[in-house]
Amino acid sequence: MKSKNNFYTNIKKTWNYLKECKINLLGYGIVSIIEAIIGAILPLISTKIILNITEGLVKQLILSSLAVFLIEFILYLMYYFKGLLYQKIYKKTLINLQTSIARETLKLEIREIDNSSLGLFIDRLNKDTSEISGIFMEYTYWTSSVLSNIGVLITVFMLNKYLFLYAIITSIIMFLINKKRVSKRYEVQKNLKQIWEKKTSLVGELVRGIRDIKVLNANKTILNKTIDKVVESAEEEIKMENINRIYYYFANNLRAISDLFFIIIGCILYEKSLLTIPTFVIIYNYQNKIKNLLTGVVNLSEYNKKFVVSSNRIFEIIEDEKFKKEKFGELKIKKLSGNIKFNNVKFSYDKKNIINKMNFEIKPNEKVAFVGRSGAGKTTIFNLITKLYSIDEGKILLDDKDINDLDCDSLRNNMSIITQNPYIFNFSIKENLLLAKENASMKEIRKSCKMACIDDFIMSLPDKYETILGENGVILSGGQKQRIAIARALLMKTEIILFDEATSALDNETQESIQNAIDNLKGEYTILIIAHRLSTIIDCDKIFVVDEGKIIASGSHKYLLKNSEFYKTLYEKDLKSKKNKKN
Repeated sequence: MKSKNNFYTNIKKTWNYLKECKINLLGYGIVSIIEAIIGAILPLISTKIILNITEGLVKQLILSSLAVFLIEFILYLMYYFKGLLYQKIYKKTLINLQTSIARETLKLEIREIDNSSLGLFIDRLNKDTSEISGIFMEYTYWTSSVLSNIGVLITVFMLNKYLFLYAIITSIIMFLINKKRVSKRYEVQKNLKQIWEKKTSLVGELVRGIRDIKVLNANKTILNKTIDKVVESAEEEIKMENINRIYYYFANNLRAISDLFFIIIGCILYEKSLLTIPTFVIIYNYQNKIKNLLTGVVNLSEYNKKFVVSSNRIFEIIEDEKFKKEKFGELKIKKLSGNIKFNNVKFSYDKKNIINKMNFEIKPNEKVAFVGRSGAGKTTIFNLITKLYSIDEGKILLDDKDINDLDCDSLRNNMSIITQNPYIFNFSIKENLLLAKENASMKEIRKSCKMACIDDFIMSLPDKYETILGENGVILSGGQKQRIAIARALLMKTEIILFDEATSALDNETQESIQNAIDNLKGEYTILIIAHRLSTIIDCDKIFVVDEGKIIASGSHKYLLKNSEFYKTLYEKDLKSKKNKKN
């Protein structure tokens, strides 16, 4: 694992997202240098205006004023171009970073998603990328500020070494106070980001789960949990503000005291003929820039720390430092025939064995089913075939090719899965279906929907296929969601189709229609079915009986009724349940 908290390493990594902005960055740097030079010479000319006023030199006063006007005009022009360049650099960097983190999030192992909060990914995608995108501009700003102030410091040294020495001492004191503030803020900021992640996750769950919350009458419980996170977040933010408040209190008092002593020292030097009035006025105009010299250095240090925190959080996802990515092979197969084999496959989740030395074979174009008690490992078998999870031991072979040798497209483009709880996106019906086949025609879309027995319902809607479904298909019933998902899978026309209790939320009439649609596929596709209603899979070519992660029996429905007491019990229980529902 690569070392964390390495500022220079992260700068190099982040530079990859700024490369496209080289010209804008160069322009931003040139403008910042011009701004720094102007910032250094402007107080000198401003001082001449004061001297010309006190000495009554009208002609020189007008010339000095015109010079200040022209310099300020150039300065404001630099501000304008700097802001314009900043916007372009920020926008491009933000787009590149957010695109990259979104792309890499989609590559994460499902196990990593299972073990992480939603807020972790949302906050890193939004807040941390925004901080990094703007942070390079802050570097440039404070670097130009420091350069400008160095020029001022050199000027003061040349004018009067005593006041120069005093300015250095006060700057060091300000630096030490500011450094302490940055150190304390850094620790609070790390903790605050973790709290933000948890708060974002909880708020997301509150919105997505609002129906269940209402039905359970759990408003008070969820609200209290949300309030706890909001309060915790607010308290950490107040801690950061308190650090700033205390610092600024001492810093402002120190500035006032230093100004007083600056005038006293100036008076003493004047009485001893070690300082002239014009020189004193010039240095007095410069003194705040001198004090801010090391403050700028500290601010650069603070941005370094913020950058390290945010960049580490982003590169944990973009790279393989913390979150594991899916790994695929390089073997490309355009079309699988549908042969599937499990050879001594073992799989565990959170140290619990789920699949234990499982062996079976499914031939191309067979219709097979997996039955067993809840938690026996049926859905896990599907997750392993689609490589949502990677096996611990053994081999899974597709057309006699190791699943680990296949590239992502060869695997995922050749199989589709309809789950018990399919996710429907907050898009239109048409857009949800086009996820399966981007270039599908309306004729193809409607054909798939007719096979899934959902076309009539869609056409009855005011906006038909352009109807927006809401988050997770909120306007649909459970059965309608599953039929949309079935249509989506049928549109893919993959060689292998997996139905994970896909008819569980359908009424008997719709279930019969879907069953007919599945039957129409028989002989053309390799079909795998997990069903809790055993009456729906009695015509399968083969049925695998799963218990405690093993295949304990297999064969046709008639064979299993005669030779597997376990299957017979499951079937009779299903018949009894079906009979009770009719009554």
